[in-house]
Amino acid sequence: MKTLVIIDSNAIVHRAYHALPKNLANKRGEMTNVTYGFALALIKILEDVRPDYIAAAFDLAAPTFRHTEYVEYKAKRVKADQELYDQIPRVREMLDAFGVPIYAVEGYEADDVIGTVVEQMNKHDVMVYIASGDRDVYQLLNGRVRVLMLKHGFKETEIFDHDHLKEIYNLEPEDFIDLKALAGDQSDNIPGVPGIGPKTATDLILKFDTLENLYFSIEREIESGAGVDQQLSQVSKKLEIRERILKLLVDNKTQAFQSKRLATIRRDVPFTFDLEGAKWGQYDRVKLKTLFEELEFKSLLRRFGKDIEGESKGTTAAQKEKDEQLKLEL
Repeated sequence: MKTLVIIDSNAIVHRAYHALPKNLANKRGEMTNVTYGFALALIKILEDVRPDYIAAAFDLAAPTFRHTEYVEYKAKRVKADQELYDQIPRVREMLDAFGVPIYAVEGYEADDVIGTVVEQMNKHDVMVYIASGDRDVYQLLNGRVRVLMLKHGFKETEIFDHDHLKEIYNLEPEDFIDLKALAGDQSDNIPGVPGIGPKTATDLILKFDTLENLYFSIEREIESGAGVDQQLSQVSKKLEIRERILKLLVDNKTQAFQSKRLATIRRDVPFTFDLEGAKWGQYDRVKLKTLFEELEFKSLLRRFGKDIEGESKGTTAAQKEKDEQLKLEL
């Protein structure tokens, strides 16, 4: 089976910015820690997966449908330093030189773009690897989707399939949506149910399977027309949910389901993924060499050696052989 890597680019960008020294810059004073870190991540991805196809998904600056649904979405997130954002054009330039197509759709996040690629790849005999540093994408795991989690400054990766996820977290992929619905997500300012943390949320999911079944079970036991608060003690004992937790759930049902909508990755973003256009190996040697020289990535220039000394888009048999060798050496 052929393999496709889809990169959760913004997650990698943020990891690179915080993992590598802030004083990493070229002689002109241009900061390069994000671009260099992203290059290391890309090389590690290529080493570990050796994909047939590769593409990158990005967020855009414009608000998304989640901001329309919940105006406070990500409102409390501390804005990243401008030095991070200033390097994103260089990251995109590097991806272009590597021949990695970029996908970004206004009104949606990179996760939604990735989810849509996963959905569209159901029609193809392809194993999809999502390269990320963010647990949000775990919900997309299935028999032909794995998550390549980048760790420790991009020197290590951990591959999650369904069984490994279950072994580590004792949760199914779709449970990560309900986990956020109940416990919230401080980084994205998804409220969840105030007072319920990840452990309690996990216990509820393991007992009731889904958010919908949890609330169905609660509401089935509460008699209409009678005071809800007066019934909590009895319902608490019957369902084996602490009374305090039960009241929090009853009082915050609307917010819990809104949080679930915010946490759910969309799979219907209006674009068509071009699988053949994502074929790995169509890199531009001249662009790559020029970019690495401008950014003063001497170690990467040494690593690639003469493979980026040739003409752009080489067509000779010898050059094609070099292409294949580069793919293997990465």
